[in-house]
Amino acid sequence: MLAVIDDLPLSDLRNAWFQHDGSPPHKLSSVQQYIRDTFQQQVIGYGGCVEWPPRSLDLNPLDFFLWVYIQQRVHATPPPTLQELRNRITDACASVSPAMLYNVQLEVQPRVQMCIVAEAHQFKNDR
Repeated sequence: MLAVIDDLPLSDLRNAWFQHDGSPPHKLSSVQQYIRDTFQQQVIGYGGCVEWPPRSLDLNPLDFFLWVYIQQRVHATPPPTLQELRNRITDACASVSPAMLYNVQLEVQPRVQMCIVAEAHQFKNDR
């Protein structure tokens, strides 16, 4: 995470948010301090200004969209080499467009409603 963040221009970093998924390594005090120093008030989830249920697969855009999208693109066929795997991951991330992210954002509110109906239990989304 550090290398990617350190390479971001300051103007981009000011617009970046950290979504904390409750991962145990991110709970270390040194990591928490780094997250606070880097993202200040722009932290979603554990210890952040914007609360978010931990490990909420149904509500986390990283889980219900990004990782699935990246995995489908990267592993459509087995990558023959480690470098090819890296290239595919980079290309898949670069292919995420602003329009795709906008559509994902529109998907969050209906998912919140489905989560309420499911009384906070996981649910199957057939949309």
